[in-house]
Amino acid sequence: MNISKLVTTLAAIAAGIAANKLLTMGWKAATGHEPPTGDADDGEISLGELVVFAAVSGAVVTFARTFATRGAKKWLESGDVPEKK
Repeated sequence: MNISKLVTTLAAIAAGIAANKLLTMGWKAATGHEPPTGDADDGEISLGELVVFAAVSGAVVTFARTFATRGAKKWLESGDVPEKK
């Protein structure tokens, strides 16, 4: 198994989840309500608000995943990785 792929994948997943949680909290703080879910029954969300949330969430999650993946690769290349016994 390639440890590098495993570590970078786990870092990207964790960063995406964390970014999504922070984005949800930030959206609630800024707007006072839950972020859009894309659910057809959610009639109180305007199209403009949905577009803004989609753009912001896409950018934030992509940035977080890229930053985490690069950081994990740099960590693996630095030699600070614990060795297998």
